[in-house]
Amino acid sequence: MNRRRSFMKSAMGLGAAGAMGAMAAGAATGDRTAVQGGIRLGNLYFSSGLTGVRPEARKDPLAFGGDIKEQTHTIFRAHKANLESMGSSLDKVVKVTVFLADVKTEKSAMNEVYAQYFPNQAPARSAVGVQFPDTATRVEIELVAWIP
Repeated sequence: MNRRRSFMKSAMGLGAAGAMGAMAAGAATGDRTAVQGGIRLGNLYFSSGLTGVRPEARKDPLAFGGDIKEQTHTIFRAHKANLESMGSSLDKVVKVTVFLADVKTEKSAMNEVYAQYFPNQAPARSAVGVQFPDTATRVEIELVAWIP
């Protein structure tokens, strides 16, 4: 059984009240810690939205930040590293929000990359179109994950 399914099955076994109680235990103690790329609250990690624009594109607005696929890979590699630094993984992600500069034409390309990081059972996800303040940013992704 893959790790996400195992995690979800054990969380469901607690029942809604038990699972919420376990998640809230850290929150009740005020165990809120700023970590790289987000906030940890008890056993939950709430990431900031990460983008995959190359560093040089931030200094020079005419520099290319990479296409949607490259940016999506960059973002998930950063999220993966952040989660692993806290003893978690992408298998423990329960919610993802994707912000796309052009949701009509770039969502399918983003989905190709997304599926590589969640090959078995993808977490709940929302994808919305937004207007970024620069033209280099094609995608921003934030997530919520369980930290065992």
